[in-house]
Amino acid sequence: MISEMRKIILITDGIFHPPLFGRLRLHEMFSQMDGFSFSRISSLEKLPADLTSFSAFVLHFHHKTISSSALERLDTFVKNGGGILAIHAATASFKQTMPYFKILGGRFIGHGKVERFKVEKLESEMFDGIGSFEVRDELYIHELEPGIEVHFTAKHEDKDVPVVWTYRYGNGKICYAVPGHNTGTMYNETYQQVLRRGLEWVCA
Repeated sequence: MISEMRKIILITDGIFHPPLFGRLRLHEMFSQMDGFSFSRISSLEKLPADLTSFSAFVLHFHHKTISSSALERLDTFVKNGGGILAIHAATASFKQTMPYFKILGGRFIGHGKVERFKVEKLESEMFDGIGSFEVRDELYIHELEPGIEVHFTAKHEDKDVPVVWTYRYGNGKICYAVPGHNTGTMYNETYQQVLRRGLEWVCA
């Protein structure tokens, strides 16, 4: 149980990818969480000057470039104990900026068509009480950093690929979740539980 107010920055952007109404549903869902306070910006380039009062960032965007100063601020924030909940195309952003993927724990390398797939829950104390679920979305494939802990998987070409993972970077915590291409995904109640639990963990 979180006893103090956690200040979170939602860094979200997009009309089609990620979809606007899916992002709005995400904002609505997070606003219902007790013990959290949210502010929203559209880019890592627009981070507040003072980040010391913030517990975590939520990354839900698809951007092509990041400045060295914004990357350095992100890196410092996480190394110093800040959390990140990253969703869908966060790992497909800034493709030429390899240090960014060291922070998130994985780098997007491809996906198949939009289709329905089952997200299978593994043994996971962190997500205790949350079961497997289905979504119609893009299943991202990643190059992964050593040290990630996988909590949910899905089948791709008869292989289990990570769908939700956690990761530690410096003193900070990362939780990444693949689904988020379609608006309907953000209305999936089980997936909402996953995202809320992930945000709670990166702030703990």
